[in-house]
Amino acid sequence: MIQEDSARNFPDWDTLYKNQKVQKMPWFNENLDADLEEELEKRRIRTGMILDLGTGPATQAVQLCRRGLSVTGSDISSAAIQRAKKTYVKDFSNIRFVVDDILDSKFANDEFNYIFDRGCFHVMPPEMRSTYVGEIKRILDKNGFLFLKCFSTKEQREEGPYKFSEADIKKIFGRKFSIASIKEAVYQGTLNPLPKALFVVMRKRSKNHNPEHDI
Repeated sequence: MIQEDSARNFPDWDTLYKNQKVQKMPWFNENLDADLEEELEKRRIRTGMILDLGTGPATQAVQLCRRGLSVTGSDISSAAIQRAKKTYVKDFSNIRFVVDDILDSKFANDEFNYIFDRGCFHVMPPEMRSTYVGEIKRILDKNGFLFLKCFSTKEQREEGPYKFSEADIKKIFGRKFSIASIKEAVYQGTLNPLPKALFVVMRKRSKNHNPEHDI
């Protein structure tokens, strides 16, 4: 069951990125997320348009760019985007950073082949999750993939993002996405021990989708 036992108080993201060193943030990971890297290798994904949703420190966007993908890093925090532009844009020609709110996104329909979310969904208020799912589906192209990492219900810390089980993921995303895989993982960052997480691979449903192919 989705954990709704207590309201979550998240920081003001703009204030956070203005005042705190990104290297000290719990989600800072200089390397590409290991589970995403494994999935990209397995699917031989080396080109295409990918959105790093909630890019924050922008390290994931940079690593994806180094793999050859055309990368957009988006964040609701203008301070995070300003920092990313100042730090990285001059060195990479196939990367852009934009301020965008996924709940009211300015991205075009079918704009991306892939979306990577490593921390946006699991801070969404419960009442906004259906809006999130609808916008993700809208901006993904036909049969586009969403790679999602979120906290797992197996994580024992009481504080932090909302936590989800496999059943929760299927309930929230199953009507609009075909879920290819869900695996237990960890959330790489600066916390010790690393929080328990789920890594989910799902594909935008097509009109001819066969539900029997879902896990």
